[in-house]
Amino acid sequence: MLKERLQNIPLGVKAAVVYTMASVFSRGLSMITVPIFTRIMSTSEIGMVNLYNSWYSLLNVIATLSLTSGGFQAAMKDFEGERDQYQSAVLTLTSMMAIVLGCIYFLISDIWNRIIGLPSVLIILMLVMFFFAPAQDFWLLRQRYEYKYKLAGALTMGSALASTIFSVIVVLYLNKAGSDQVVVGRLYATNIATMAISAVIWIKIYAKGKTIVNIKYWKYSLKLSAPLIGYAFAAQILSVSDRMMISKMVGNDAVGIYSTLYTVSSISLLVWTAINSSFIPYLYQNIEKKENRIKELSLALMGSYAIIAVMLTFLAPEIVKILATKEYYEAIYIMPPIAGGVFLTCVSNMYSNIMIYYKKTQYIMYASIAAAATNVVLNYFCIAKFGYMAAAYTTLVAYIVLALGEAVCAHVVCK
Repeated sequence: MLKERLQNIPLGVKAAVVYTMASVFSRGLSMITVPIFTRIMSTSEIGMVNLYNSWYSLLNVIATLSLTSGGFQAAMKDFEGERDQYQSAVLTLTSMMAIVLGCIYFLISDIWNRIIGLPSVLIILMLVMFFFAPAQDFWLLRQRYEYKYKLAGALTMGSALASTIFSVIVVLYLNKAGSDQVVVGRLYATNIATMAISAVIWIKIYAKGKTIVNIKYWKYSLKLSAPLIGYAFAAQILSVSDRMMISKMVGNDAVGIYSTLYTVSSISLLVWTAINSSFIPYLYQNIEKKENRIKELSLALMGSYAIIAVMLTFLAPEIVKILATKEYYEAIYIMPPIAGGVFLTCVSNMYSNIMIYYKKTQYIMYASIAAAATNVVLNYFCIAKFGYMAAAYTTLVAYIVLALGEAVCAHVVCK
């Protein structure tokens, strides 16, 4: 009886559940290790790890040309019978971009090291990831679009588990050995599994697609992604500029405390990311139909997510006491505004999904640039005057600007 019911569940629902579970599992592992790393690494070391992750997120927008954003899923619809060829052709673009960034870095490495604030060994890791990681991103996006969830879910959870276990072991070993390369060891251990899987997928995409250069695919993808580069870059500035500015204006100790609390506050985002990624195929496949339940489903999803965000805010003090040590307690007041900003992400996503479908991505860029500029300006003045915790409140204001801006733009596009 139970087997028959499971078999009758729609494929889209099964895929959504598996991808949500995989995302929750992966992010859950990172949350489980927070109390471990806060006790075996200093706040300065954790600050440097988060500084690396912030720069990776920001520069990844340029390295991928934002091709892994919503435009890829639009291509899956428009090139239904040519998906293998399209996938390998756009992978060439990201691979070429990673090589270009690598050449620029090696020509002026000293300048980049000073700007980014990281040693060469970590920037080299970043560049290698820029070359291989888009292959896994493209593959996962296609698997999700086609509702193929078994292998994708297993790989996502398996690589996350391997990375987590390996990174904890490496940090413990380096601490015992008295090494000063704990940060380097943790980041290499964290990324090695993803790098290996991505390298295998990189080879398989080319073997299956057999297309290195295709001008038609390149023009299509770049036309969609060019405005999204501005959007994604602005979105990343909105997301990570606070940590970068805290690092320069206060120090890596403050970054460690702020970023740890930020991670705890945004834990609900893992749920929303999985929900939204599964909702997009339904949206794109039903938006042109006269009778659909898109509005009702959108409101239900946002309402459910709002409940999760509010619950996490109420539980903030208890969560911090479990996950971190005493030096993190002082920053507990940044959690409510961060949780509010994270919730507004789901509101802006609902509008940006529609604008991507109608290929009006330039409007997303405008709203994102306005929000990012608001955040940087407010951070510059407020961090200097009120301290690093002010960054949480300036980020909330910026996300309000983003949500309102995209709502206005979406209404313009639909009219």
